[in-house]
Amino acid sequence: MLVSGLEVAGIGCLNKSNAGLLCWVDMRHLLSSNTFEAEMEFRKRIVYDVKLNISAGSSCHCTEPGWFRVCFANMSEETLRVAMQRMKVFVESISHVCSQSNHQALNNSRRQRPLTKWVFRLPFQHDREPEGR
Repeated sequence: MLVSGLEVAGIGCLNKSNAGLLCWVDMRHLLSSNTFEAEMEFRKRIVYDVKLNISAGSSCHCTEPGWFRVCFANMSEETLRVAMQRMKVFVESISHVCSQSNHQALNNSRRQRPLTKWVFRLPFQHDREPEGR
């Protein structure tokens, strides 16, 4: 439901998993520039304007701006549906600011961008050594 809801809004996800409580979301194409400052500004807009709490990838040690972590644990289907609708309206409002040709160019560049190497370096619980206390 989360992935399909974001796809309707024009946002892709890292869907290399089949279970979990969070999703890595690719919003690189929505940043004003390819910087971590633009990522944090975009996150603030989502938190304060859209009223959704997401984590910037940089706060999770992501090495490329524009990736966000969306947690959907402890959320009803109705709440998730409302959140996806808010996100869709927000993305559409950004799209209207851009001209149609610029928006198409952004979408094309998003589709052509491969997953970056940081995605494949994400640690998994079973890969970690137990910490000594």
